Amino acid sequence: MDKWFESEFNSYDGLTLFYRYKKPQTSCKKALIFLHRGHEHSGRIVPFADTLSQDNYWCFAFDMRGHGRSQGQRAWAMNFDSWVKDLNSFVGYIKQAFDINIKDTVLVANSVGSVMAVRWILNYGPDLKGCILGAPAFAIKLYVPFALPFLRLVSKISQFQFVTSYVRSSLLTRDKKEAAAYDNDPLITKKIGVNVLVTLFDAAKNSFQRLEDFEVPVLVFTAQNDHIVHNRTHAHFYKQISSRVKRHILLQGFRHAVFHEKDQHMLVEPACKFLETLFCHDGKQLPAVIPQARSHTVREYAQLHDRGSLPKRIYYFIYRLLLTRLGQFSNGIQVGLRHGFDSGVSLDYVYQNKPSGRNYLGLLIDRMYLNSVGWKGIRQRKLNLKATLLTVTELLHNQGRAPVIFDVASGPGRYLFEIQNQLDFAVYLYLNDADDHAIKHAKNIADHYQTNNVFYSKINVFSSFKAGDFNKTPNIVIISGLFELYENNQHVHSVISNLYDLLEEGGYLIYTGQPWHPQLELIGRILNNRNGQRWIMRRRVQSEMDQLVESAGFTKLSTESDGFGIFTVSCAQKTNTTCGKGG
Repeated sequence: MDKWFESEFNSYDGLTLFYRYKKPQTSCKKALIFLHRGHEHSGRIVPFADTLSQDNYWCFAFDMRGHGRSQGQRAWAMNFDSWVKDLNSFVGYIKQAFDINIKDTVLVANSVGSVMAVRWILNYGPDLKGCILGAPAFAIKLYVPFALPFLRLVSKISQFQFVTSYVRSSLLTRDKKEAAAYDNDPLITKKIGVNVLVTLFDAAKNSFQRLEDFEVPVLVFTAQNDHIVHNRTHAHFYKQISSRVKRHILLQGFRHAVFHEKDQHMLVEPACKFLETLFCHDGKQLPAVIPQARSHTVREYAQLHDRGSLPKRIYYFIYRLLLTRLGQFSNGIQVGLRHGFDSGVSLDYVYQNKPSGRNYLGLLIDRMYLNSVGWKGIRQRKLNLKATLLTVTELLHNQGRAPVIFDVASGPGRYLFEIQNQLDFAVYLYLNDADDHAIKHAKNIADHYQTNNVFYSKINVFSSFKAGDFNKTPNIVIISGLFELYENNQHVHSVISNLYDLLEEGGYLIYTGQPWHPQLELIGRILNNRNGQRWIMRRRVQSEMDQLVESAGFTKLSTESDGFGIFTVSCAQKTNTTCGKGG
């Protein structure tokens, strides 16, 4: 077998993580990324990676933060999503350092690593070749009654609490040599942070609410004698996902650590065949093809337009009545009722996150309103938007190009003025919005920041933007919080295609997505939009949104997601290497 090399990379927050990699015998760009189990490290998965890859693929594996030779407090992370973000950072690093495209990559994961893989796929929508999931830890057996509620309480008291795993090596594998290796490995961490464990359960639950969004080719292995996780969740996962290529195999006699078990041929042979099938067949949609809307999201959209059953109508009528009556004491709810909850003015209030009301009751209601999960996600979306925007503005500046930013539906655009005020070089802003009140609000914010180089317009987003509308050609275009308001992919594609023509060569498109929302029906039934109608949204899974962008000629570069899986911020570039536009 070829030699494994060792190195390090910096994750999303600057933490240094350790990783291993191995080159294939022949020159190729096909790759396998391996995710180790909880408590373990990447070195543990090397023998299985050698067997599976047969030196035909690049192999990569990293130590999760707090594990193995990676930095971070042992067995701890802020939450489970930190590990998912590390995976996203690792994939981006591999692309940059080794020129390996995600389209030529298969994820191979065991246990908790499998939950990471599914969570990452759902939240970030990578155009992944496929994944192999071994004994996914979708539902861990805790055995102790009321253990999870107790752990939730403990996590609220302190972030730095730990539990020690009850798992003995004999529960993981029947192979005595592998069991001894587990017992004697000094890098294995037997404990886990309580907050990581609790948020792992939450992440799995969230993922199971979104299984129809999962489209990646997948091979699932279930260990027949698994003492660690509930196997029934594997069958449910397999049945509900939308993947056209999928297979579920029950490994007779296997225990949980399937990559370290006896009779490896029972796992390796179908896994190798699965890999061969994936890499020999490119079933991906061409970038020039406008994607079809995902049928289950179209059904959701249609159901929200339907009035629903009589009990449902009564329930939401009472809910709306309470909103209007009690909401009169809350400044935030009053802004939403007056201008639309999706309006730029309303979002600007949410971004500032300062509860206010007419009295103590109003203050309490406003605090509850601002603390809803959707608004928490919106505020994280703003942070991700600013971080992405800072990155591309600095890239352009380093190339000797003055950043010219055009926000298609800007609202008051407070974050744009914050960015402009933060940078020490010239940035030109073009704010466009159909709402006169939003533009007026934007001008007041501009006066507050005493800013220059700002231009305003009220161009219909579905009309043609022309170069003559701008003194300087935009090299950054932002589309935020817009497309979920429009169901038709042809219309959305038309807007993106028009912006592609407008954008300077080598410029960047920053676009937001809404792959999922836990309050979609509540919002659609009781909240009003800026036009005074019900605020009904047609969410798009991340891959559908990405395909719309690629269909206009862009090349996607990155995606950031909040910790809830609700909102994403992605970046794409206009280059001369694209395949052309769809029609």
